[in-house]
Amino acid sequence: MKSAVRKVTGNRIELDGPIVSSIDFSVTPRGTAVLRMIVDCGAPEEDLKLAVVLAGERASVLRTILAPGHKVKVRGRLRSVKAGVKALRVGGTFEVLAESIEPLEH
Repeated sequence: MKSAVRKVTGNRIELDGPIVSSIDFSVTPRGTAVLRMIVDCGAPEEDLKLAVVLAGERASVLRTILAPGHKVKVRGRLRSVKAGVKALRVGGTFEVLAESIEPLEH
């Protein structure tokens, strides 16, 4: 007999808030640009900060535009961070793998 509960096989996340870390930019040995930052996306009474990672050409462009304190809108998915993977740790084992990051007015 099949279960009546549908299995979830993917995830989506959208968040916005100010960048609360330095902007970490690097290039992989294969030449892929990688941008990392921490975004405070919690409600005023809530301490919720998530690490955000963006890879690709857009990362190169945004590194010259974004700075700590700037507000951004992020769309992407959550992923688990494994030991040994370079990541900005924020007290959790998840980070947002961004598909897009849009600067908002600051």
